[in-house]
Amino acid sequence: MGQGRKGRMTGLPLIPTAPRHPRRRRPAAPPAPPPPPGARAQPDLFAAAAADRPHALTYLDIAGLGLAVVPARTLRPDDGPDGYLYHITTTTGMDTLRARGTLLFSPRAPLVLTERPGILPWLANMMEVMESDCEAGHRADSPVVFRVKRFVIDRLLEHDPDRTREYGVSFFLLTGLARQE
Repeated sequence: MGQGRKGRMTGLPLIPTAPRHPRRRRPAAPPAPPPPPGARAQPDLFAAAAADRPHALTYLDIAGLGLAVVPARTLRPDDGPDGYLYHITTTTGMDTLRARGTLLFSPRAPLVLTERPGILPWLANMMEVMESDCEAGHRADSPVVFRVKRFVIDRLLEHDPDRTREYGVSFFLLTGLARQE
């Protein structure tokens, strides 16, 4: 702080500042010339992606599918394919399915379905996994087999070559994307 007359303190001292020079501006670049009248404009990539992608279902009403639980005692190794596709879930999964009233699936998390001859090998494999979970201290939930009408979802199915090869029976993935025929 500076001192004024008679030893009094006054406001802040003045600090010399650098002289201000106006900023130099760069010359503006000339605007791009318009495209020639015969040139094609670039297509809108986002509009094309939405138009090419088919609509995907993400759920189906269980009443419309004819969903029914199949007792495991009625399954036989010599059963042939019928008009239904089957899925194995747990008791908890089935309770959730009934409470929600819809069967959820998506292309990223498809529902695995098989024909009637594929249930027993799939169930045996599932029981082996559940036994190892019980030994590790995890609570195992009992498996439940349910069936859905095949003709209702036939256009939404994709063939699952990996499980078909593993079990020797046709397996399908319910993705929700309609097949183009």
